[in-house]
Amino acid sequence: MLVKYNLIQKFRKYINNRILRTPGVEFFVKNHDVNQRKKYINFWINRAKNNQSFQKYFFSTIDENKKKISFKIINNEKYLITNEIFESLSSNGLAILENALPEDERNKIIDFFSDLKNKNFKKNRWLKEPSNPGFFKEVDELMGETIIKNFKTLKNLSDQFTKEIYGKIVEPTVQFRHLRQNNTKKEEKVKGASYLHTDRFLPHFKIYYTPHEITNDDAPLEYALSSHKINENFINFYLQAKNFDETDELFKYFQFEKKIVCVPKNSLYIAFTNGFHKRTPFNNLSERSLVFLQYVQRFNKFDYLF
Repeated sequence: MLVKYNLIQKFRKYINNRILRTPGVEFFVKNHDVNQRKKYINFWINRAKNNQSFQKYFFSTIDENKKKISFKIINNEKYLITNEIFESLSSNGLAILENALPEDERNKIIDFFSDLKNKNFKKNRWLKEPSNPGFFKEVDELMGETIIKNFKTLKNLSDQFTKEIYGKIVEPTVQFRHLRQNNTKKEEKVKGASYLHTDRFLPHFKIYYTPHEITNDDAPLEYALSSHKINENFINFYLQAKNFDETDELFKYFQFEKKIVCVPKNSLYIAFTNGFHKRTPFNNLSERSLVFLQYVQRFNKFDYLF
C-alpha cells in the first residue's frame, strides 16, 4: 500500500514542483526590471484577492486589539480551533497552540523522531529513506517525509486551518526534521533560513509541531508579527528586493515587533511565512525535533487560476 502511495507521491511531486508550484521569488531573481515585476505581482495578487479567505487573513488591516498569540487547548475533545485563535492569526500572522495533541499521538511522534536520531528507518513509516539535506555547516540534520494520515489529531488541526485559510482542505507535505548543533563554533548565517526572510509574495503558511520544549538554546523560530499583510509596503519591497530578506535596503523601513517562539512541550504553531521569519542560532550544543507541515505543493497555480 505504501509502495503504491510512494509512486503516486513522486509523480505528484514532480508535476507540482516543475509546473504547478505556487509562484515564489524565482521570477524576481531572474527579472530585475521593476515594470516586469509589477506586472507579475499584480497578476497573481489579483488572483489571490478572488479568494475570500485570503481577504480576511492577508489583505485586511491589522487589528491592534488582537495581541494575544498563545492559546491552550484544554477540555476540547474535538480539538476545535476557536474564532479567537483565527482572529489573532489574521492580525499577527502567528498563533501558538499549547497542549496541542493527545499524549498517545505525541508519543507516536517522539517514536518517529527516535527513528531519525538512531538511524533506524522503518520502511513503513517514511516515503523514502531520511537523509541530511545539507543546508547547514555547523548543524547536523536528518529529515524524513511521511503522510499526515499517520497522525489523526494533527490531521484534524491541519484540515481546520486549511479549510479556514485556503477555503478548502489541503493535504500537507509532512517533514520530520531533527537538528543537532555539532560543535561550539558560532553558526554562520544561511540565506533562506537564519536571516529574516519571506518565502513568497503570495499567501503562504506553515504549521510546526514540537513534542518537546523549545528554549532560546534550541534555535527557535523568530517571526516579525503582522509582516504577512499584503499591502503597499509589502509590494514595494518585492519590487525592489534583491535578497528578499533583512539585508535588503527597504527592510529598514518596516517597523515590525519581533517574536521569538519559545514554547512548552506538545506545542503547535502556525506562521504565515510570506511574512518575515527565520531560525535563530543554536546554543550549548543543543538539538531540536520539529514537524513541518507545508502546503505549497498541493495549493498551487491551479488554485489561483481556476
